[in-house]
Amino acid sequence: MACPFSVVVAIDFGTTSSGYAFSFTQDSEAIHMMKRWEGGDPGVANQKSPTCLLLTPEVRFHSFGFAARDFYHDLDPEEARHWLYFDKFKMKIHSTSDLTMETELEAVNGRRVRAIEVFAHALHFFREHALKEVKDQSSSVLEGEEIRWVITVPAVWRQPAKQFMREAAYLAGLVSPDCPEQLLIALEPEAASIYCRKLRLHQVIDLSVQPLTNGFDLDGSRPFDSSDRYVVADCGGGTVDLTVHQIEQPQGTLKELYKASGGPYGAVGVDLAFEAMLCQIFGEDFIQSFKAKRPAAWVDLTIAFEARKRTASPGRANALNISLPFSFIDYYKRHRGQSVEAALRRSNMNIVKWSSQGMLRLTQEAMNELFQPTIINIVKHIGEKHVQGGGGGGGGGPERREIRATMQFGDTEIKVTAVDIMSGRSVRASIDFLSN
Repeated sequence: MACPFSVVVAIDFGTTSSGYAFSFTQDSEAIHMMKRWEGGDPGVANQKSPTCLLLTPEVRFHSFGFAARDFYHDLDPEEARHWLYFDKFKMKIHSTSDLTMETELEAVNGRRVRAIEVFAHALHFFREHALKEVKDQSSSVLEGEEIRWVITVPAVWRQPAKQFMREAAYLAGLVSPDCPEQLLIALEPEAASIYCRKLRLHQVIDLSVQPLTNGFDLDGSRPFDSSDRYVVADCGGGTVDLTVHQIEQPQGTLKELYKASGGPYGAVGVDLAFEAMLCQIFGEDFIQSFKAKRPAAWVDLTIAFEARKRTASPGRANALNISLPFSFIDYYKRHRGQSVEAALRRSNMNIVKWSSQGMLRLTQEAMNELFQPTIINIVKHIGEKHVQGGGGGGGGGPERREIRATMQFGDTEIKVTAVDIMSGRSVRASIDFLSN
C-alpha cells in the first residue's frame, strides 16, 4: 500500500531545547535536520533552539528560541516587566494533575496565559520554519495533506497530557481535527530505540573493555541480532524515559520487553538544585523578589549556570566560575544592605566561594551535590523498573534475584551495566545526562 504522505516532519519539543527534522517518503533514509539557528551561548554547542517563548505586553507572539531570549535580554529592565517570557515550560504539563484546556502557565513576570496558547505559539513557529525548509528542498508543490507531522512526548506523560499536545497542534494549524491520522504523537524513548535499531554494536557498546558473558562478542561491526537486548535511556531536560527492546529475527521488528516508563529526572533537576543553593545562601525571599523585579537578569544567571554545568565532570579538580549579573550584586546590596561576599561568609557554605571578579566559585564538591540527586534517581529508576523486572507486567510480580550493577563515570556521561548473576545476562545503558 502506497504511503499517502510525501514528507514526514518530526518536532522534538523539549523542556530545555527543541528542534525538528524531516524526510521525504521516497527517500526516507535521508534525514534533513533543521538549519543552524542564529545566536547561541558561549561555551555551549547548539544543534537545537532553547525552548523559550516571548509574547508582547498585548499577549501576541513575538519570537521563539534564541531570538526570544536575546530580545528579552536586551529590553530595559522596567520594560521587560511588561513582556511575557516563558522558559522550560513543558514540564508544567506533566506536573499538573488536573490538566485541562483552561490550565494556565505563569510567565517570568507573573502574568498568566492559557497553556494551550503557549504551546500552540511554539508549534506554529516550528510549522512555519519547517514548511519553508521543506518547500526549499522539494521539486514539486506540496499540499498540506501530503505532510505527516510527528510530535515526540515523554513516556511518563499521561493520556491527558498527550491529548493536550494534540489539541495544541490543532490550534497551531499543523493539521485539522478532521484529519487526526495526519498527526502522530510518538513516545520519545521508542523513537530513540528505533534509531538505535539501525546502529552497529561498536556505536553503542564500549568494546575497549572485556565484554561480559551475555552473548556479545568483539565484532563491533555487526548489527544487532535476536540475541541482543538493549536499554535506551533518553535523558532530556525534563524527564528521563526508558525502554527495553529485543530485536526479532528474521523480520527485524522490535519486541518490547518492558513497557516504556520514565520520571522527572532530567537536567532541570540540576538547575533546581542550583536555585535551592542560591536560596540557602541569599534567602528565598530575595531570590523570588529578584526573579520578579529583574527577570531578564535572572535569565542571564541561568544561562551562565547552564554553560558551566555542561563543563562539569566527576574528574574535574578545579572550581567552576559562574558570573553573577551586576544587577544581582547591586539588587542584593539594596535589598539586604550588605554585600554578596558577606552573605556567602554568613551562610557558612564552604563549598561555594566568592571571587573578587564578581563570580561564584563552585568547588567540585558543590557541583557533585547539585548533580547527585538527579543521577541517583536515574540509576535507581533503571534498576527498579527494568533490571529487576519492575514494570514488566505479569501476575505475581517479579522474582527476586541478585543483580550486580557497575557504573563508569565519564566527562559527560554515565555507562551503567547490570548483570543477572543467575543467568549471566546483562543490560547496558549509556546515559548522557547533559544532553537536551
